[in-house]
Amino acid sequence: MGERLAMTAKISLGLAMSGIIYAMFLVVPQYVGLGEAGRIIIVHVPTAWVTSAAFAVSAVFSILYLRSRSGLHDASAVAAAEVGTLFCLFATVTGAIFAQVVWGTFWNWDPRETSILVLLLIYAAYFALRSSVDDVPRKRRLAAVYNIFACVTMPFLMFVAPRIADSTLHPNCAFLQGSKCEGISLDLNGAKIGQLGDVVVELKAVQKQGDMTSATVEVRMPGLTDTADLIPTFDNAGQPADRPEFPGQSFRMILIEADVPAGTARVNIQAPGTGLLSNQRTLWVFMASNLTFGFLALWLYRIRATILHVTSLVQTTEAL
Repeated sequence: MGERLAMTAKISLGLAMSGIIYAMFLVVPQYVGLGEAGRIIIVHVPTAWVTSAAFAVSAVFSILYLRSRSGLHDASAVAAAEVGTLFCLFATVTGAIFAQVVWGTFWNWDPRETSILVLLLIYAAYFALRSSVDDVPRKRRLAAVYNIFACVTMPFLMFVAPRIADSTLHPNCAFLQGSKCEGISLDLNGAKIGQLGDVVVELKAVQKQGDMTSATVEVRMPGLTDTADLIPTFDNAGQPADRPEFPGQSFRMILIEADVPAGTARVNIQAPGTGLLSNQRTLWVFMASNLTFGFLALWLYRIRATILHVTSLVQTTEAL
C-alpha cells in the first residue's frame, strides 16, 4: 500500500511539473507585465521562495540537533540545506536567463544577483565546514551553529538588501493580480537607470512648462533591440496627463511625481484604464507552480534525509 502511494505521488508530481512547463509557454499570455521574459517568473519566483523555506527548515533542525544531539535531526538539517542550495541554484540560473533576455547579459552584478551569489557562498562554506572536520559529534555541533547563523543572513540577503539598493535594475514589481507597483524613482544627477517590468528606463530630462510638469524618459525594450523617448506629464493638481505607450506594447508610462530643481522623477507602468494588470491564467499557473515546486522540494528532502540517516546509522554500527 505504501509503495503504491509513493508511486502515485511520484507520477502526480511528474505530471504536475509537465503541466507547469506546458502552461508557462502555452497558457500564460504574452506581456503580463514582464513581456515574453515574464514567463520565467513561473519558475524563478517559486524556486526562490522554496530556497527560503528550505534554509529555514534546515536551521530549525540544527536547533533541534543542539538540543537533542540526534543524528536524525542532523541528517534532516543537511538534507534541507542541500535542497535549499539546489533551488537557490535554480533561482540564480533562471534569473541569469531573464537578465540575458532583458539586459543582454547573463550577469551584471545587480544587487539581487550579488546577494543570492553571497548566499550560495555562505552555504557552500557550510558544506565545506562539514567535510573539513573528521570528528562526527564536533562536526555536527559546529555545522549546526554555523547553519543557524547562515539562516539569519538569508532574509537580509534575499529580501532586505536588494530593496535598499537604489541602483538595482531588477524589476521592481510583477504584474500579478493583487500586486502593488509603486513605480520607480529616477535621478538625472546620477544618471540612475531602473526597470519597469521588462523595460529598462533612464531619466533624460525633467522640466515644468506652464501648468504641466514633464519628464523625458528613455526606454529600452527587451533585449535592448529598440529604444524610444517617452514624455509623460502631470498637471498642477498632480494628476497624470500625457501617458505615452511603450513601443509595441499596450502599456503606458505615467509620471507620478517630479522635482525639477533636484532632477528627479518617479514613473510607473500601467495597463490602459487600470492601475494594475489582472490576469487569471497567470495567477493560477503561478500559484500551481508554487505548490508543485514545494512538493518537489519536500520529495527531494525526504529522499535525501533518509539516505543520510541510514548512512549515519551504518557508519555508527561499523564503528562499534
